[in-house]
Amino acid sequence: MKGVILAAGVGSRLTPITDNKPKHMIFLCGQPLISYVLTAIKSSGIKDLILVIGKTDKITKSFLENGEKLGLRLEYAIQEKPMGTADALKSALKLIDEDNFLVVYGDILLSDTAIQKALKCFNEFKEPIVTAVPMKTVQEYGLIEEKNGKLINLIEKPKKAFGEAFVNAGIYIFTKEEISKAIKETKKSSRGEYELTDSIKVLLRKGFSINVVKITSDEWMDIGRPWDILEANKRILSKIKTNIFGEVSEKATLIGEVYIAKNAKIKPYSIIEGPAFIDEEAEIGPNSLIRPYTSLGRKSKIGNCCEVKNSVIMNNTKIAHLSYIGDSVIGEFCNIGAGVKIANLKLNEKNVKMIVKGRKLDTGKRKLGAFLGDNVKIGVNASIMPGVKIGSSAIIGPNVVVYKDVPNKKMILLKQNLTIKKI
Repeated sequence: MKGVILAAGVGSRLTPITDNKPKHMIFLCGQPLISYVLTAIKSSGIKDLILVIGKTDKITKSFLENGEKLGLRLEYAIQEKPMGTADALKSALKLIDEDNFLVVYGDILLSDTAIQKALKCFNEFKEPIVTAVPMKTVQEYGLIEEKNGKLINLIEKPKKAFGEAFVNAGIYIFTKEEISKAIKETKKSSRGEYELTDSIKVLLRKGFSINVVKITSDEWMDIGRPWDILEANKRILSKIKTNIFGEVSEKATLIGEVYIAKNAKIKPYSIIEGPAFIDEEAEIGPNSLIRPYTSLGRKSKIGNCCEVKNSVIMNNTKIAHLSYIGDSVIGEFCNIGAGVKIANLKLNEKNVKMIVKGRKLDTGKRKLGAFLGDNVKIGVNASIMPGVKIGSSAIIGPNVVVYKDVPNKKMILLKQNLTIKKI
């Protein structure tokens, strides 16, 4: 059986982290998200895969190439315009030369057991498969209605759903002939896209029996909001084991599970509390504290007397001395000046709220820092308040307190009136 991964979305809800890369190419613990999806599929016994990417996506193919380094055989299908998941799958159908195939969304974090459950059910009943996962808030997902393991209805982003229910997990098994006909009959949704969930409804109207395979929330995670990146990082790090390939000073301290890649340097009197991941050529210290659930990217640098807690610091980013970074995601090639503080707790200790696509959302997190795009520069002694997003290539001047989102390519400076007097 072949597998199809739908990875042509732009990830607009994750800006500014996705300003310069597709969502599935966000790096966590040395690998992009898509690699974790591919590894899970491979572990389920499927090695022939078709990756659907957007027309302008040059990053994914450049990194994965033909899949050989992952032990896979990868082909690519191009979705010319972002016209929805059904349209994305349509672009891959010509490359499928088998009757049945697996479909997985490329922007989720999942375990191989979730895929294995779907495969087991299909092998038993030889009918299309839709997977479902329990979710406390279902308004942002496709609500699954089923009876005795059979799909009855699929309601995309229901407005009146309350409480925990099962939602579409984005893992399917289809028969090529059946789903091809259904996609041809699929009409544009209210969003102006051809949705795969609508194609599944076409199958239901035609009387096809569709099995619902239930998986657990431990086996699956959607990465659809900026703070989900931190949770995904935490899940990956929870499985990490200690391996030391880099240079660790005898005067440094490692606690718990810590992975240190080759050519990384941990300088004297630095403390790393695991689980933590330090990528190739990263440098820490001296005298710095890396707290649990932190992932440092390749060639990143954490200067003297810094503290980084529960954060993702991406490749080639530098954080100068005496800085604090808490519960944050920092993009690539950022330069954080000395004494910068990213706050992660409001004075009233209420949940942090963030603006996502124009809507202010309760993150459900009492502690949450900031989200910086690529190439951000922050001057010395600036302070960033909880839940703030700073767009790519923005510049924050010295001593500025940033308490609201900053757009891409904007400079924020503090204006001062200086009085000069004779002594």
